[in-house]
Amino acid sequence: MNSRHLSFPHPEPPKTKIRLYPVFLPFAGCPFRCIYCSQKLQTGTDISAAEKTAKEIFALVSANFARSRKSISLGFFGGTFTAMPLKDQLLLLNMALELKRLGAVEHVRCSTRPDCVNEETLNLLKNYKMDMVELGIQSFDDYSLSDSKRGYTGEQALAAAVRVKKAGLELVIQQMPGLPGSSASAFLKDIEITAGLEPAAVRLYPCLVMQNTVLARLWSEKRFQPWSLKKTYKLVSLALLRLWSKKIPVIRIGLAPEISLLPGIMAGPWHPALGSICRSQALATYILSRTTGKEIRQISIPGRYQSDFWGFKKKNSSAYLKRGITTDNVRLSQGDLFELVFEPNYY
Repeated sequence: MNSRHLSFPHPEPPKTKIRLYPVFLPFAGCPFRCIYCSQKLQTGTDISAAEKTAKEIFALVSANFARSRKSISLGFFGGTFTAMPLKDQLLLLNMALELKRLGAVEHVRCSTRPDCVNEETLNLLKNYKMDMVELGIQSFDDYSLSDSKRGYTGEQALAAAVRVKKAGLELVIQQMPGLPGSSASAFLKDIEITAGLEPAAVRLYPCLVMQNTVLARLWSEKRFQPWSLKKTYKLVSLALLRLWSKKIPVIRIGLAPEISLLPGIMAGPWHPALGSICRSQALATYILSRTTGKEIRQISIPGRYQSDFWGFKKKNSSAYLKRGITTDNVRLSQGDLFELVFEPNYY
């Protein structure tokens, strides 16, 4: 019997390629400060007036468009957009709408809390041509939400997500694995619920202990233990595989490595290549799941995925070796598909 070939693409769904211009509104509109929040460190900026921000962003984006003639995506992050004073929301919404009319912006999004969206707020966003709403849900688990003092229940979070989609807006869900009260099973259940909602995208921000937060005090008092990197790699990679199976892109894993952020991290699963490591581990798991009980003769991988295949510092090598995959029987291809060639005696 001839050897058998198995071909498949990378399991990760494609992401939009339009450039995102983030506008940070640190703590703006937030009803209170969450126990893990150190907003100034995370964004590297202080709160600025909405009018000043709107004028500056309009000037920058319109000038860039005049030079490049390329439109961008505009995102309002860092605060609770729909809980800001209405006059501030309108200043920013009008600015974004005018940039859309000019052609400088083609897509606008904002981030907010699930307990700060209702039919009225969503209608306002729709009227000003908002395209996407990112909900900082963090978890659907009531125990974790309560221990983290989020101020809403899992049922309310789920209802908010449904409400955004029903309003005809694209939905992005932000999850925070490793919150107080969280567990591996609770996180994977969160991912199942998230996958069932079929959002346009997901962000995963493993919980870190930051200076000058309530969580830092709990950690110092040994009342909170953050997840280890090893646990985070494993669970986030499993989450990726589940979301990818539903064609849901994960557009961010972990906080961006801002210079002002790094000294403020006291504990938790921080690594500058966290996203890359989790993605490569997910890819390795996906590939190896297709080799169970079979002996590999050769494997071809698209050249652009070489680093993802082997992983950070060749982290995946030992797992591959157990299935007979070594540098000797791996070759690079110019195509888009992974191809496994099995020994004929296995068929």
